[in-house]
Amino acid sequence: MLVTTSFVTPVKSQEPTTDTPAKSNQVLNACIQNQAETLPNPFTDVPSNHWAFKAVMTMHYCGAFRKAMPPALFQKLQPTNSQQQPQKEPQLQK
Repeated sequence: MLVTTSFVTPVKSQEPTTDTPAKSNQVLNACIQNQAETLPNPFTDVPSNHWAFKAVMTMHYCGAFRKAMPPALFQKLQPTNSQQQPQKEPQLQK
């Protein structure tokens, strides 16, 4: 007969480490400048010296997909007029 005993510990929910959330213009500027790690850390389990800290903060504040990007950043990345015009393919001579 195999008997297994285990101790179950309840999981503590995360609580924000800062009481003051980042303002929207701070978030926008940090995302545009690729400096999301300068914003307040909302996670207790990701210290600022963690190897993935910048990636976690960027995902949290700036999003992972183009539709989650701040509008100003998306507009900044829009192609210029010269980039929007289709380039003519060279004609092959027969």
